[in-house]
Parts: sequence; C-alpha cells; structure tokens
Amino acid sequence: MQTKKYLFLSLLATQLLYPAPKTTPQSEKYYHKSLEELLATETELKADIGSRSGERDTMYSDVPIDVITTQQIHLSGSLELSEILQKYIAGFNYPSASIKDGTDHSKPFTLRGLNPDQVLVLINGKRLHQSSLIHVNNSIGRGSSSVDLNTIPVASIERIEILRDGAAAQYGSDAIAGVINVILKGYGHKNRISTTYAQTHEGDGKTKQTDIFYSTPLPYDGFINITAEFRDNQKTNRAGADLRDLYAQGDPRNALANPITMHYGDPEAQNILLALNSEMIAQNGTTFYAHGIFNKRESEAGAIFRLPIEDRNNPTLYPDGFLPHIAPKILDYSLSLGIKDRLQNGIKWDLSYTNGYNNFHFYVHNSLNDSLGDSSPTSFDSGGTSYRQQVINLDLSKNLELLTLAGGIEYRKEHYTIYKGEPDSYRLGEFSNNAGAQGFPGFLPSNEVDAHRENVGLYIDAKFNPRPNLTLEVASRFEHYSDFGNTFDGKFSALYKPTQSLMFHGSLNTGFRAPSLSQSYFTSTTTEYVVNGLNQIGSFGVDSPVARDLGAVKLKPEISQHYTFGFVYQPISNLSLSADYFYNAIDDRILLTGNISGSISPQVQAILDSYNVTKARYFTNAIGTQTDGVDVRLNYHHKFDNNLLLKTNLAYHYNNTQITQINTAPSILGAAGEGILIDTLTKERITSGQPKHILSLYTQLTQGDWALAFNLKRFGGYASVLGEDLYRFDAKWVSDVEFSYQINARFNLSIGAKNLFDVYPDRWGDTGSDFYSTQGSLPYPPESPFGYNGRSYHICIEGRF
Repeated sequence: MQTKKYLFLSLLATQLLYPAPKTTPQSEKYYHKSLEELLATETELKADIGSRSGERDTMYSDVPIDVITTQQIHLSGSLELSEILQKYIAGFNYPSASIKDGTDHSKPFTLRGLNPDQVLVLINGKRLHQSSLIHVNNSIGRGSSSVDLNTIPVASIERIEILRDGAAAQYGSDAIAGVINVILKGYGHKNRISTTYAQTHEGDGKTKQTDIFYSTPLPYDGFINITAEFRDNQKTNRAGADLRDLYAQGDPRNALANPITMHYGDPEAQNILLALNSEMIAQNGTTFYAHGIFNKRESEAGAIFRLPIEDRNNPTLYPDGFLPHIAPKILDYSLSLGIKDRLQNGIKWDLSYTNGYNNFHFYVHNSLNDSLGDSSPTSFDSGGTSYRQQVINLDLSKNLELLTLAGGIEYRKEHYTIYKGEPDSYRLGEFSNNAGAQGFPGFLPSNEVDAHRENVGLYIDAKFNPRPNLTLEVASRFEHYSDFGNTFDGKFSALYKPTQSLMFHGSLNTGFRAPSLSQSYFTSTTTEYVVNGLNQIGSFGVDSPVARDLGAVKLKPEISQHYTFGFVYQPISNLSLSADYFYNAIDDRILLTGNISGSISPQVQAILDSYNVTKARYFTNAIGTQTDGVDVRLNYHHKFDNNLLLKTNLAYHYNNTQITQINTAPSILGAAGEGILIDTLTKERITSGQPKHILSLYTQLTQGDWALAFNLKRFGGYASVLGEDLYRFDAKWVSDVEFSYQINARFNLSIGAKNLFDVYPDRWGDTGSDFYSTQGSLPYPPESPFGYNGRSYHICIEGRF
C-alpha cells in the first residue's frame, strides 16, 4: 500500500509539473538554465551571514564562514539537513541516541563542541524557533531545547551558510557558538520530482521518500517556490540477545534461545514536510516576500523492556513481558512575511514578521499503568509541550563611499506550555505503587505550565574600509527581557590583506544566551505511595515553592566572551588554505541538577516532606566552561584537458572544553551541593562525551553527465560513563560514496552508500566493561557520533521539468 501511494504521488506530481512555465523575454534565458548550472560558473562562494552589509565572498570575510552549495547537497545522498551538515562541516556533531524518550525523535546537534541551544538557526536570515522538547535524559545536549533542523525539506534548500564565530551582538540570544543560515531556493530553479529508496545492509531501516519542487516565475524576477516531501522510515534495531533470565527461577522457558527484547536504533517515522519561498516585486521595486516551512511527524521508538517477573509488569496483560513504545506526534511550522525596498536617499529597509510553533505530543503504546490492575489500558495520551515564538524586525542599512551603516529593532514574544495527559497516563490506582504509563508517564494537572516572555532588541553595525586591503567592522546590541532584565553586547572584527594571496582576519565579541522558558518552567513528576500518603518525584520549575525552598533561584543568562583569529592563503587560483583558532569562555551555564533527596540532611528531608515530594531536581546556573580549538581547511580544484573537474576539500576540527568553575551550591544542600550541581556523568559528557578531533576528506569528480563524490571522515574517540566508571570508545573512519548520472535532459539517476565499509562503534566489551556480557541487549554506547546502523544503500531517480 505504501509503495502504491508513493507511486501515485510521483505520477500525479509529474503531470502537474510537466507544462513549461511562462516566462518574460528578459528572464527566459536565465529561467531555462538552472541555478545550479549558473552557480557552477562562480569562482567565489557568496554568503549573507555574519554582516548586515550585504552578500560577500566567503574567502575574504572578516569572520570564518563555510558554505554548502546546491551541488554538494545533491551529491550528499542525505535526506535530512542534519546529516548534510555533519557530512560537510567538521565541527558539526549529530550523534545518534536511543532509549532517550523524546530525544530519539528529535535529536540535538552541537557546533564546535557547544550545546544546540547555543547555536542560532536562521531561514533566509530570519530567526527559526526552537523545539518545545527539552532534553532531560543523559544525552548530548542534556538540559537544552534545540532547533529541529530536520523540519526543513532538503529539496527546498539552495545553500547553507555556517558562521563559525560568536554573533550575539548582531543577532541576539543563542548565537554564542555560531550561526546556521539556511537559504531556500529562489529564482531560476527548475521544477523537479524525485523518488528515493534506501535500506541498511542488515535489511532494516527501509526508507521511501518522494520530493516535489515546483517553481513559477512572477514579473520583475519574482517567483513562487513550493516544496513537498513525503518520507516513510522503518526502524533499525541493533539490540543484542537478552542474556538475562526473563522468567522465575526454575522456569524451563529460561533455557530457550535468548530473544531480542529491546529496540536500539532509529525510530520508525512518517514525515510530511512542506516549504514555501516567494518574492513578488512591484513595478516601483518594492519587494514583498514570504517563506515558511511545515512538518508533521509521527514517530515511534522503544523504551526499556519490562521483564515478565518485574513488579512493574502485569502478567495477565503481558505474560512474556513488554517493551513500551513512545510514539510522539510532532507538529512544527514557521512563516515569515516581509516587505523591503530602498529609499531615494539610498537607505535600504526591511520589515518582517515571523511566527514559529512547535507541539510535541507524547503517546505511549504497548504499555500499561500497573497500578490500575487488569483493567489498565495499553495505550495512553501522555500530554505534551508546545512553544510559540513571534518576531518583528525592522532592519535599516545605507552604503556610503567607505562606510556601511546598519541598524534595527527587534521585538520577540515567546509562549511555552505543558499540557496534561489523560488521567490513566499519570494516576495512581489501588493495585500497586507503579503509577502512570510505563515508558513515559503522562504530565499531571499540577505539571501544567502557561508561560510568556517578551524582549526588545536594538542593534547597530558599522563596516569601514579605510584602505582597499583593510576592513573594520563593529557591532553592538542592547536587549531588554521581561523576565531577567537587560543585556549589552559588542563585537569588533577586522580583515587585513597584506598581499593578493594572503589574508588575516579576527574578531572579539561578547554574547549571551537567555535561559529558555522550558528551562525556567519545565515540570514533570510521577506519583508514588509512601507510608503517609502520596508523594511526587521529578523536575520542578525554578519558581515552584519546593524548588525555591531547595535553593532554586531565577535563572540568569549565560554570558560568553569569544575571540577568533586566522588566515587564508591562496597561492594560486585553484588552491587555498585557511586556519582559524577560536576561544569561547561561557559563565553561568545552565544545567539540570541531580536528584535532591532526604538522604542529604534532615533539613532537606523536612522540606521534601512538607511538599509530599520524595526527590526533586531543577535547572540552575551551575558552571563556567572554556572551549577552544582550531579549524583548518585545504581546498583544491582542477580541470583536466578532458573536461574532468576535480574538487577536493580536506578539513580538520579540534575542540577542547574544560570546566573552569563550579558555582557555589545553595547552602541547604550542604556538603553534597557540588555533586548535585554537576555529577561525574555530566562532567564527562561536557568535557569528553564528543569527539575532540574530526578529520574529513571530500573528493568530487565531474565530467559531462556524471559525477562521483567520496567522503572520508574520522571521528575521534570519546567517552561515556557507566555507573561511576569512565569508558573510552576508539576513533573510527567512516566513508560515504555517491554516483550521479544525467540520463538525458530531464532525468537523473543517483546511487550511493553510506558507511561504505560497515563500521560500528566499539561495543561495551571492547572498552573493558562487563555491561554487554551481563545485559546483552544494549551492545553499544548510549550515543554514537555516526550511529549504529552500519552500511546502507540508496537509489534516487529525479525528473526535471
């Protein structure tokens, strides 16, 4: 049925896209040549990011910028934006995680070793909202809410710009590790439809995707572009056989072959993604524009298997135990509307409004609420979270002879909610003390949150060219937040070119990241019976009475000091070498504390008892860190006499994060305070939970109708904590290959393989741990920078019309 549906969609779209669009005589010669072909003639990559003075060559920028081109996207063989960034950007990490609740379905990323909420994401230069999901399990990015990059359909993207520099003085909160700007396809792209099929070497993870891109021109070089993607992913599973006795001692079933009881891999998911990008240009030159994205995702992954003999199981309902399935329904969209023009005095102005929304609604299947006995449902609505962000921007700029001035004002309003699940998903019945849906207990009515925040920002930039080989740029930004007050940040950058082949650049800046509403207000508790009645265990907002009495205070913004300097050397036109050093010190980083229990002191026990709470945790400004590192890139291209074009890029990234300060713990926590603020697992996750060294070599060959791309990447070693022990996982080399052939003027065929040599991360047993020998089910570490799926293959047929 699924195959027929995709075939029907493909045929229908072909009929819709087949007619040639009407064009004006002025635009006809450009319209029938795709933008990819036009860009292929460019010798310098352009980018808008990092400056308000307009598009500039990335090679001669005062700050380090990377650009992923249309052709690289096409030859990536990837269906998701996060995978493309990891393939081409050495400092971008997108680890796979499993059995991490909501994180399995919306994975976080990091840039230059820092958290996902410390990276700002833009679409066409406009701020993109974060997810309402906060990562509270022990995963990379724990305690943060990140932008879900995979809500943007890849078929809609023209290029991706990555700023490897702090930029809060230009863009505001979050831009302390860097900025990612996704540029959607504009004028001059051909209509197209493609169908992709992929699966792993093990035979699972089957993926079917159909992409449709439709573009129609409007007068005066305007356009309307619409993209649709439909993707169906089957799960992958690399869990091992469960070596435990599943049944009571002496039960003959224990002697049978050990079954696979867990799910350890990618979730099953169905995605619908849409994108719009449009510009309408009036006869007087005024431009009206709109762009937006939409994603509806239904996903399902496993939690922890419940043994038949566990007290959390009801043998009447599940005589052989059960594996709860966490199955969220995720809705995400963003729409930007704007108008821009140039006044007679040369001032450019741009007025825009952006509305972004995310809803993360948890459902649980194949589960039970043990406290309800034999009458327990097996599927539950566990409630969820939502987040809305509205932004109004007015940007102004004017180019003078040697000076470019820019400034503006931004108003932003945020709204965060937690809404309750159905009663059976959280309530405590009379048959046991195991309340709520197993796998993901529902949000209680007392957990519900409805929080708002507003902020206003004023900013000004100035770019000065006193000499042809010298560029100076300064930026400053003032912001007022309704919940914590004011911030003021500044930035200075410079570019100096002593010779035609050598350029030096550098920047100094301060920045901040405002605490997210989810960090301030996230509340999730479960209920248990105790001798004197009902108690709660879980996370509490910083303004809740129990958190306040346990030492919680209103969150402050994270404050950063960042500088970078480097050089670009281009001895000949087809060879360039760049190297950049960066340093980023961040104070008051926000973490989720460990569990606070009555074992700390009688005073803490008395506080917990007064609120009928057994254990509690909350977010707090806990530590200061220092991250430094280097990025080195070597680019070379050469066209041979037979028109064979070679492009190659060698990139190396290194980052090192150290904890430089642990803030004073609340006095109520006593001697245990520091360990509550940051435990061993959190320390190692921050300092060694990701590869410090990443090396990549990308090679592309094109000639006539065919293209071949090969990507080799070395992920450095990393560590994970099990119990109180630290285990290290070795570095691995992972290779991808992609072949593309233009069959005729309309049809293109691509085939490829990811992880060509079927590389897996070390097993627990390879690290000296006996975890695998005793458990069996979970052979690999909780996270891997390149996943657990091994080799996979894919094929794609694309038609252009």
